[in-house]
Amino acid sequence: MKKYCLLLFLSVFALSGCKKDKLEGDGLKVPRLMIETRGIEYGALGGNVVELPLSGTRIALQKEPLVNEFDIMNVELVKVELGLALLIQTNERGARALYRGTVTNMGGRIVLTVNGNAIGARHVTEAMQDGNFYTFVEISDEEIGQLVIDMKATILELQKK
Repeated sequence: MKKYCLLLFLSVFALSGCKKDKLEGDGLKVPRLMIETRGIEYGALGGNVVELPLSGTRIALQKEPLVNEFDIMNVELVKVELGLALLIQTNERGARALYRGTVTNMGGRIVLTVNGNAIGARHVTEAMQDGNFYTFVEISDEEIGQLVIDMKATILELQKK
């Protein structure tokens, strides 16, 4: 009997999985704002190194996102003076994290990732107080429209859960 209970417990535990893994496995486009790791890395503090697709710029990131997908409320494609950019709008918790992250990491970079792949980066030159993050992305103008639609659908799906 104990053997069956243990087997049942282990199978339930194994099948439960992590929420993050489930989200990324569902074909969703999961956006996250990551912060660059600068200076000395002390083992557990460092995350992975990502590479932007067109420029080939390599950026070391912290392990934990600055703003995760649950704090992103909307993504819009906006036309600015220099071309097309993405506007990432956050909820209150995301706005606080964005503000704190930009104050403490002045001169560093915030990287937009989708499903763990870096697609854009922005240097921090000022504190971002309103929860709005603008960035240019390194994907074609033809692909960016569909990406925004997919990220909006992902955000709606996450808000249901």
